[in-house]
Amino acid sequence: MDSGDIRGRTVAIIGGGPSGCAAAIRLARLSREQSLGVRIVLYEGKDFEFHYNQCAGVLSPPIDELLQCRLDVELPYDIFKRQIFGYRLHAGKKEILLVGEPKTGATYAVRRVVFDRFLLGCAKKEGVEVSRSRVTAIDFPKKGRNSVFLYSEEGMLKADVVVGAFGLDDGMMSVFETGTRGKYQRPGNYMHTFVVKIPSDRTFIEKNLGSIIYAYLFPPGIPNLDFGAVTPKADHIIANVAGRRATVEDMFDFLSLPIVRKHLPPIDRDRLEVFRGKFPGKPARGATGDRYLVVGDATGWMRPFKGKGINMAIHTGIQAAETMVENGIGAASFRHYEERTRKLREDYLYGSWMRHLCKVGEVTGMLGTVVSMAKVNQDVHDALFSAVSGHGSFREMFNRYARPRVLAEVVRNYVTDRRRRRG
Repeated sequence: MDSGDIRGRTVAIIGGGPSGCAAAIRLARLSREQSLGVRIVLYEGKDFEFHYNQCAGVLSPPIDELLQCRLDVELPYDIFKRQIFGYRLHAGKKEILLVGEPKTGATYAVRRVVFDRFLLGCAKKEGVEVSRSRVTAIDFPKKGRNSVFLYSEEGMLKADVVVGAFGLDDGMMSVFETGTRGKYQRPGNYMHTFVVKIPSDRTFIEKNLGSIIYAYLFPPGIPNLDFGAVTPKADHIIANVAGRRATVEDMFDFLSLPIVRKHLPPIDRDRLEVFRGKFPGKPARGATGDRYLVVGDATGWMRPFKGKGINMAIHTGIQAAETMVENGIGAASFRHYEERTRKLREDYLYGSWMRHLCKVGEVTGMLGTVVSMAKVNQDVHDALFSAVSGHGSFREMFNRYARPRVLAEVVRNYVTDRRRRRG
């Protein structure tokens, strides 16, 4: 199929979350600035007045740069529920307060449904056509046909290219796998997640949490969980857990841990509303192809531990839009998208290594040694902060902090700790 430029073409975007909206907004602005005459149709079946994307709602750096510099979007003040100033990490039976330098940028807690509604509104203001319906089938070009046929609850659309921004929606992943004849294959090895919203008055939150996120790596006594977190908002608290074999009972066990309970108000389990979701533990296959590319969670490129899913979604959406404008819309053109996102995909591998190292450290007791060292060693502190907050990439963290001197010091302290415990 040809890889002609995008001038005068129709682009269909499936999904109105951060990745889809970012792609739509960036593409609409570039089209207007360069007089490209691109028609953009965005499909979103959810009503963000009532539905929401399961997420803790934390925006971390470089969110300001992505929104203001790349999308020319400035978040209104009322979206922010709280600025986060640090992380209290519990790991290896130890704990530490991790605070980054001001230059690392600000982290904000927001209400996710309001954030999604705002971005979708920005897309509409840019002239994006928003269809509040679900796509039910896709026929990609073959036998001389150049258009992509999209079938939705509102009818049929002939498009020139499709951006898959549908997240981990099982139905849409199946539609896309069928439409691409198996060239796209959904992410695998999911991490199951559970989220609860706990009402609380501001006085309790300020006294027991403040503006700190409490993070728990491999919560004690709950083998199915990789991590859990307690995040303060304005008038409520969000608790979330994740693990490949996590269950709702694991969520309740997490809420019952003494190290978690002291940061929560009294809880009536019968009145708690639990939201279940998942995020990818393995990249998708075929994220680009002839007349399509995939962005956001549907790529499976989210990083272990601190996934930064919103940032990744916006970043890939922007890169998709810029690729189409600068390189065209054919399969060969979309290889430039793969190159643009190469560092992001590579960081997934570094994040996977970090997860395995932390798991080994938890089993052997070395993770506790690292936490203790972080209290007196700035390099170790900064490495932990970067890993938990997601401010820097895992690759940067390995290159900067995994030095022979630091690793040797970790081993020496670990050996000393083991001798002390035995003695």
